[in-house]
Amino acid sequence: MVVFDFILDIFLIMMLISLFNLVRYTLKIRKIMKMHKDNPNIKGISIVNGEIKIIENVPNLSEVGTEEKAKDLVTDPICGKEILKQDAYRIVKDGVEYFFCSWECREKFLAH
Repeated sequence: MVVFDFILDIFLIMMLISLFNLVRYTLKIRKIMKMHKDNPNIKGISIVNGEIKIIENVPNLSEVGTEEKAKDLVTDPICGKEILKQDAYRIVKDGVEYFFCSWECREKFLAH
């Protein structure tokens, strides 16, 4: 009978510790949710090894910046190749800016 009472006492202590941890993590989650209440990208919360982290939606990188990439593309007037604006050779002639894929294309343009 004493062994049975001892096992019940241990079980009761474990249940109280679990209840305490449940209340503690619930309060932590509420605090974190209040801190991030204005963030529309929250997907969920993860608790790993006692550490609470926010899971955010990450926008598809292929969709982000497609307009920016299109704006940054220029066409070489000599060979017709499309290149990024920041990688192009450029000159300004008669107030018009021209972009070239290579130094050779630039020299051909200047020769004409």
